Amino acid sequence: DRLRIRGLIPPRRTSMQVQIDRVMDALRDERSNIKKHLLLEDLHDRNETLYHRILVDHIEEVAPLVYTPTVGQACSEFASRYRRARGMYFSKWDRGDMAAMVYNWPHNDVHVIVVTDGSRILGLGDLGANGMGIPIGKLSLYCAAGGIAPHRVLPVVVDVGTDNETLLRDKYYLGIQEPRLTGDA
Repeated sequence: DRLRIRGLIPPRRTSMQVQIDRVMDALRDERSNIKKHLLLEDLHDRNETLYHRILVDHIEEVAPLVYTPTVGQACSEFASRYRRARGMYFSKWDRGDMAAMVYNWPHNDVHVIVVTDGSRILGLGDLGANGMGIPIGKLSLYCAAGGIAPHRVLPVVVDVGTDNETLLRDKYYLGIQEPRLTGDA
């Protein structure tokens, strides 16, 4: 009643183990690793507690889905399947404002930050802002294997453009569609 969800969800309460079993069955029934990655990504958005419990309990099975090798394909397809922010993006246009922007992050006790500029993603080359999957995946594993609380991590992309010709022409690309900054810039 306090959460105003009574009547909006089925009445049966299931244990954490039953919820884990349901997700793991769905993962094991799926053949495609990228679809498994997307199932886990959706779970991460819906139920972060269950997501991290699955990572902790099944790290050997799901680590390759959350990070390498599957995250490379996920990064390549990032812009076309973008749903919600799960990190912070800083661009060349944000110079002088970055310190203030950090206050937009919903957690104020960050202990670990993973940063990428998307320039060299797992042998795939320059993926620019699509490289956000790398810090998200790494930090998920740090939480599961290193015991870091999920609210204490911050994935970051520093978007300084891209030299990837395909991304420069991609109407769905979410990053800066200009050549990558170099040198003093």
